[in-house]
Amino acid sequence: MLALFDLIQRKYLSNDTSFRPVDLSRTLSYFTLDVISKVAFGQEFGFVESDHDPYGYIANLQEFLPAIIVFGAYTELQKVLRLPMLKAVMPKSTDKRGLGRVMGFARDRVAERFGEKPIVRKDMLGSFINRGLTQEQLESETLTQITAGSDSTASALRMTLYYITTNPAVQERLLAEANKAIAEGRITRPVIKDAEARRLPYLQACIKEGLRMYPPVTGLLCKEVPKGGVHIDGKFAPGGTWIAWNSWAMQRDKDIYGIDAEIFRPERWLPKNHSDAERARVDRMTDTVGLVFGYGRFGCLGRGVATMELNKGILEVRPSLYHSLG
Repeated sequence: MLALFDLIQRKYLSNDTSFRPVDLSRTLSYFTLDVISKVAFGQEFGFVESDHDPYGYIANLQEFLPAIIVFGAYTELQKVLRLPMLKAVMPKSTDKRGLGRVMGFARDRVAERFGEKPIVRKDMLGSFINRGLTQEQLESETLTQITAGSDSTASALRMTLYYITTNPAVQERLLAEANKAIAEGRITRPVIKDAEARRLPYLQACIKEGLRMYPPVTGLLCKEVPKGGVHIDGKFAPGGTWIAWNSWAMQRDKDIYGIDAEIFRPERWLPKNHSDAERARVDRMTDTVGLVFGYGRFGCLGRGVATMELNKGILEVRPSLYHSLG
C-alpha cells in the first residue's frame, strides 16, 4: 500500500500548472498483482514500482480470458487442450512475455524452495510445502493464485470505488466516518489496519454493496453432486450432476435485498433497530453476498487476502480520499 502511495506522489499529484490523472483501473491491477505475489511466494512482481506491465501479462490475460471462461463452463471441451496443435500455441513457462513469462516466474520461485539449499519463507508457498504438496503441484497452484487472486480483487476495488465516488452522499458519509475514527485514534496512519477497517460499519456496508452490485467472478462456478445424489430445496439431484448458480441475478434478488436491489445503497446493510427480525434480515443478506466467494471447502482460498485488500484499499487508494484522510 505504501508503495502505491509513493507511486501516486511521484507521478500523479496535480498542481496549478500540471494535470496528472492516474488510471486507477490499471494501477489497481498492478497493486493486486504485487500483493498476491508477495503473499504467495514472498516476492513482488514489481508492477507498482515500475508502473507498467513488464511481462505483457495483463494484455495477454485479456486475450485468453474469453477462452478460459468458455473452457471453465464446458469442462468437456478441456480435452481439446490436449491436442498437440493446441498445446503448441498455449503459454509455456519458457516464454519471454505474457502468461508464459508469469508461469516461468512462478516456476522459478517454486524451484527456490527445493534442491540442496532451499529457501524457507513464511508465506503461502511455505505453508503448502509443509502440507506435502509436490513441486509440480506447487507450480500449478501458484499460477492459479496469481491469475485468480489478482484480477478479481482489482475488479472489486475498481467497481466499489466507482460506485462510491459517483455517489457524493455515499462518499461524504464514508469520509465522515473515517475522519471521525482518525480524530478518535481508531484508525492508524498512514495506512489503516485490517482490524480497524472491520470496525467501521459504513465502510463494511460499502464493501458488501460493491461486491453485491458487481460480483468480481460471474462464471458458473459449478459443483458436482457426489455419488448417491442429494436433495436440494425439495428436489433430487442425482450423483454426477453439475450444479451452478447465477451470481449476478442472485445478488439482485429483491426478496433478499429489497425492491431497490438494482441501486447502490450501502445503507441497506445498516440495521434499522436491534430487533431479531432486523438482525435476521442483515444476516441473510450477508450470507448471500458471501456466495461471491463460493461456499464450503470449495470456496475461494484467497477470500481473506481479498477482503484485507478491500478493507485497506477502499479508504486509501483514491488520491482525493488519500489527501482528505491525511
